Amino acid sequence: MGDRTRKLVALRARTDNDLLVLVHRELNQGFALLDAATTRNSQLFARAEKALSTAVVFLPRISGVSQDDRLWIEGKVKELRFRLDLVPVYARSFPASVAS
Repeated sequence: MGDRTRKLVALRARTDNDLLVLVHRELNQGFALLDAATTRNSQLFARAEKALSTAVVFLPRISGVSQDDRLWIEGKVKELRFRLDLVPVYARSFPASVAS
């Protein structure tokens, strides 16, 4: 393997690692935002969906990820999507009652 090839392999490995870190951060951010979102109409919900979308876009571009890591990430993607689907469209409001 030539010097240029080794440099390209090392660069690709660093890129894959950076993308893996990005996907982890986006998923973690998505879960954190989702925990604070009360409805699908909130900004936090939109940002959680964007984080999920970003993670999903970058995942196939990572070539050097292990099978275990890929399965773990795909599980987190499914879990986040499931939890996003559970968020209500509108917040439930209950009439206030005053003790007499």
